[in-house]
Parts: sequence; structure tokens; C-alpha cells
Amino acid sequence: MARNIIYYGPPGTGKTYLLRSLMNDYIDYEMDDAVLKRAFVAESKGWILIALVLLQNHGKMPSADVQRKIDGLSLGLAVNAAAELDLHSIAAPPVAGAVRKLPRVFFTTGPDTWYVDLVRVQQARPDFFAKFLRAATVTKRYDFVTFHQSYSYEDFMEGIRPEYEAAAKSIDYSPKDGVFKRLCGEAEKHPEKEYAIFIDEINRGNVSEIFGELISLLEPDKRAGEAGALSAVLPYSKTEFSVPANVNVYGTMNTADRSIDQIDIALRRRFQFRPMLPDAGVIEKELGLQGVDAHNVDGIDLIRLFNTLNARIELLLDAQHLLGHALFTGCKSAADIARTVRSAVVPLLEEYFFDDVQKIQLVFNDLDPAGDLRPDAVYRHAELAAEDYFPYTGDYMIDDKKHYFVSENITNASLEQIYL
Repeated sequence: MARNIIYYGPPGTGKTYLLRSLMNDYIDYEMDDAVLKRAFVAESKGWILIALVLLQNHGKMPSADVQRKIDGLSLGLAVNAAAELDLHSIAAPPVAGAVRKLPRVFFTTGPDTWYVDLVRVQQARPDFFAKFLRAATVTKRYDFVTFHQSYSYEDFMEGIRPEYEAAAKSIDYSPKDGVFKRLCGEAEKHPEKEYAIFIDEINRGNVSEIFGELISLLEPDKRAGEAGALSAVLPYSKTEFSVPANVNVYGTMNTADRSIDQIDIALRRRFQFRPMLPDAGVIEKELGLQGVDAHNVDGIDLIRLFNTLNARIELLLDAQHLLGHALFTGCKSAADIARTVRSAVVPLLEEYFFDDVQKIQLVFNDLDPAGDLRPDAVYRHAELAAEDYFPYTGDYMIDDKKHYFVSENITNASLEQIYL
């Protein structure tokens, strides 16, 4: 049955990353064995060959089938598929002392059925597609859109958008299909395959206006071919329309966004809402894949730092504005952590606490028990005394203020004091 799912959570919890991963399920790679052979000749790396074999077979395959496929290529050089899959597996080694090797791109969700994570492949080899898949036929069975305040029903479903026709030297005012209607048209032609629309920041658009009659037609049991199938006559083309049962709808929603209240009850009833919450375990896992101990990043316990920051934010604000783990998954040194704090964490906190920025000092533990600024404070302040700048104020009562700013030198001591 069709899936309507919205993933929601604070910024940086990997919602858009998840969409990118899901997109891989809606891509067909048609390549002959010559593509695999050329790739192995260009670079005799087992993980690249296996990744291509999996893509040739729709992204998943038992290891024994991978081995048979490789053996049938007659490469002249033995490749142990099971060993390569295990060596480059995302999972932790099952036996103490066992090794893993970068890149870590393969995973299994069941007994010996292996998958390739294309997002990780692209991160490891940005030239992967250009170098190894140039001769392949790539067919996408999805579309990706980002909702915003100007996005409309005409963009999504259909509408009148004037187009100049050079041959006739006239303007065409006929109704044009929107992105979702075009996707549904393709899905109708291939009922044996699944299609998907990915909507990032779904709550930033006027959802009721954009979806229109789709609010009713999207329900899985109201899709074409289902027992309770519904259709509607579209307002511009005056054609009857129903949503195919092989079209899935995925969306993301940022809970820190003030436009979250635009998701109305009618839409909530028609979607599954799945939370994506900050998870320190993801930081630990991702850094572990890169050979970094998240509890000792140049002496900094990044896990304690992350959990402490979020606990204070929740106490001072709420759980909808926590820091996402994705902010820290690339921090392989104390300098990386300091840069992330300065360039990503502080701007977020300044947005969250825009009306009371002193709370940012509480988040970073920058004040001692007496309320004085610590020497290694992350978020500092300078006193602005009115009398220092105005020798005469007349009838005006100008209060002294504090000028807040992020430290130019965030040291290990600055980071440690956050959680100690």
C-alpha cells in the first residue's frame, strides 16, 4: 500500500540526508557487464566493483549472488565478495580485534542480503558517477521539491503559466502540468514500479492551498485501484484525476520553524509522522567509522558536550529547538568542534534566544557560581557604560548594556567547561 510519511525533528537530525538515502530506492541503473569490467580495470578495488554489481541488481543482493556475478565476469583477478562486504561494512566488527576499512558503504538488514549506501559512496568518491557510470542508463522514478511561501498549487498540480512560442510568435495560455501531476502520469505508465515525491520543508508552504483536492485523494485507501478509490475533476484542465497507488509521498518538517502550525489537521490524518530526534549515538557511530573516539576527540568528550548542551537548551526553552547530531558528525578534532560551535551552534542559539541572549552563556556554562564571566567563556560580553560614551544625556535615561559576542579563541578548556 502507498506510503505518506513526514519525518520531523529539530534542525540537524538528518532529515534531508534520509530523503537522499530513500531516493536511491527510486533509481534504476541499467548497465551491461562491460561497465563493471571497465571499472575494475580502471581501479582494481573490490568495494567499487561490488557497489556497481549491487546497483546493477537494484541495490541489494545476497553475498553468494554477488560472488557468482563477479566470478562470471572473468576478471583475471580473484575478488572475495563476502570478505569485501564485511571489510567495508557500516556495522561494527562482530569479533574483537576484527578490522574495518574505509570507506564503510555496505550494510545488511537481514540474513545475508546486502545493500550499498550511495550517499556514503558519493562522500567517499565524489567522482563515482562521472567515472564509473558514464555508460549506464540512469532512470529516476522520483521528483524532489522544497516548499516555500511562494510555492503554489499551480507549481505542484497544474495551472496556467504563460509560455512564449517562438514558431507561432504567440503566448500559450493552456494549462500546464505541475511536478506531482507529471510524476503521477509516469507512474500510471509503469504500475509495476514504485514512484515517489520528496518534499523538503513541507511546513514552509501553504500546504492546504498547494495540495488542494489532493488532501482527499492522497489517502492510501483512496488511491486508484483501491476499494475506496476517489477521483476529482481538476480546475484548470477539467480532466478527471486520481493518485496512482504506486506513488509514495515523503516530507520533512523542521520543528524549530515557526511555520509548523501551517500543517493542518486534515493533512495530519493522512500522513504518518515519524520523529527524528537528536541522537548522540549517531555521532559516536559516524566518528567511529572514521576511526575517531567520540568520547575523546583531542581530549574532549564530544558525547557529554552534545548531551549537556541539549539538556540545557531543553530546560531553558523546549525540546523542539535542540541541536541535531548532524552538526557534530564531522568533528574529528577539537579544532573542528570549536569551528562547529562558533559557526553553527552559536548562530542557532542566537536565533533561539534572540530576545534574551544571556541565556546562551547559561547553555555554555560561561558564568561562574557568582555570575561572573569565566576566563575561557565561549560566549563573552563587554560592559557598555553609558557615561563612557555620552558626556551629556540631557533628559534621556540611557541604561548600561552588555555587548555579547562569541570568543575568537575557543580552547579545549572552553569546550571542557561546558560539561565539567
